[in-house]
Amino acid sequence: MKNKLKYFLAALVLLSFVLINKSTVRAATTIYDNETGTQDGYDYELWKDSGTTSMTLNSGGTFSCQWSDINNALFRKGKKFDCTQTYQQIGDISINYGVDYQPSGNSYLCAYGWCKDPLVEYYIVESWGTWRPPGATSKGQITVDGGTYDVYETTRVDQPSIEGNTTFKQYWSVRTSEKTSGTISVTDHFKAWENLGMEMGNIYEVALNVEGYQSSGYANVYKNEISIGSSSSSDSSSQSSDSSSSSSSSNGTVIECENMTLSGSYAGKISSPFSGVALYENNDSVSTTQYFAYDTHDFTLRGASSSSSNMAQVDLYIGGEKKGTFYYGDNYTADYTIENVSHGTGSQEIKLVVSADDGNWDAYIDSLTISSSDSSSSTSTQTGTTTSNKLVALTFDDGPSSTTSDVLDVLEDYDVKATFFLIGQQVNSSTMSIMQRQVSMGCELASHSYTHQDMSQMSATEIKNEMEWTRSAIKNTVDYDISFFRPPYLSTSNTMYENIDYPFIQGITCNDWVDSTSASERTSTVLNNVSDGTIVLLHDFQGNSETVQALPGIIEGLKAQGYTFVTVSELFAQKGVNPNVEYKIWSKVG
Repeated sequence: MKNKLKYFLAALVLLSFVLINKSTVRAATTIYDNETGTQDGYDYELWKDSGTTSMTLNSGGTFSCQWSDINNALFRKGKKFDCTQTYQQIGDISINYGVDYQPSGNSYLCAYGWCKDPLVEYYIVESWGTWRPPGATSKGQITVDGGTYDVYETTRVDQPSIEGNTTFKQYWSVRTSEKTSGTISVTDHFKAWENLGMEMGNIYEVALNVEGYQSSGYANVYKNEISIGSSSSSDSSSQSSDSSSSSSSSNGTVIECENMTLSGSYAGKISSPFSGVALYENNDSVSTTQYFAYDTHDFTLRGASSSSSNMAQVDLYIGGEKKGTFYYGDNYTADYTIENVSHGTGSQEIKLVVSADDGNWDAYIDSLTISSSDSSSSTSTQTGTTTSNKLVALTFDDGPSSTTSDVLDVLEDYDVKATFFLIGQQVNSSTMSIMQRQVSMGCELASHSYTHQDMSQMSATEIKNEMEWTRSAIKNTVDYDISFFRPPYLSTSNTMYENIDYPFIQGITCNDWVDSTSASERTSTVLNNVSDGTIVLLHDFQGNSETVQALPGIIEGLKAQGYTFVTVSELFAQKGVNPNVEYKIWSKVG
């Protein structure tokens, strides 16, 4: 790592930002075998029965993990208790999380833990790999945090547990649509289970868990904040003036769309895929009146598109002013949030209006949740667009190519900068003009290796050659010094970390390297998973036209949510975060 700080500080001089000194950053700890412990106030555990695993313990509740050729492995950080209190005695438990989750095979991303008397292992599954657990008959459905979950109860006979091999129950809540960031109101699941006759005992553990079963995979838990002991209360800053159309919960005020006033030629109530409203044509709408004591809230609309491949768009109006747009990329139910919306106080009309209908899809909407905004965010509304200090970095792999020129055309039209991770052997005199244009537009250049081979299988010498050849190719072609590296196939090894003097960058993905992923699916995946500080991983390889087509929708959607586009260097600098952390790969900053 001897040159890493030098490269980054050089970039920061150009940006006029001052970062913390590298000497203040402690290297993350990586463990490889079964181990428990406590770090930064969080209890952690790596448990496996066989196979290759690694777990890097980052600050707070964050961690990353990798597994391959395992039978079963669990990676988690959370809070362990002494089994003397019920969840009612402990108080409300919730997890605010964000994960770049890349399973290959059978895997679960979940809130996880145990209780005793009775002995129960429980799962609240937010996302999964190739198989949706647990393969049993649902006991019913519950709605928590704006999402629908199937509830299951299964029995494990003579299997490993916190009391050794024994027989015990498993309780499951499994989302009907996958999600990799947001809030898990753990206590609400406990209450719902007990209402279904599933008894909870004294709590042993609550954790955010990544589990793999007979599979391989990678996950970067970039956010894991566990709140314990807070009291449950509704959103005191907003109350309904129409008691028949809304209800209060610990997550805010929930307004069922079928109880709102319908307007338009074709708007109508539906019973599938949920009890809600279908908006069939432009200007079809639903509306209600809401009383606000404060002027800033988050708005979450649960909905879907009628089409599996076309995007539905629903505009949010408050007091007659457009505040943003909810996007739904397919016919799977999803929650879309517009954060930190500024609006008038007192009684205000809320209106949801379908827009951009091209005759190929309809918007299905279920419920609108109004909740308190993060008071640390500074926002205002101007001409219908929410503006804030939220940052996002668009990045592109596998160029330069002719597709890069198409990407640059879109970026230039929207006055947006991005970071391009280049393949060294594609840097030559024929692509020089493309790279010169990237630099002149204020974009950033970075390394994606020289040959785009799996570097985790290379020797130290081979790794150093890949990096030096790419660095010198870019430097000699456009006189540009790179500062970051993205590993091919997002595959890493300790040998790579020990021999590459640049911060490792990953990012959230939208499967845009797969031909069958439509432009609208790429757009909706990005828009539904970005949060402040996110790095978005896209591709500009030759012929990747679907990503070029998706890019305007991605940019417009993120701008509507109040995001500012920055390069990766600017993202770290403006967040005041030093990227030079040993054995870490970044998907989000701050």
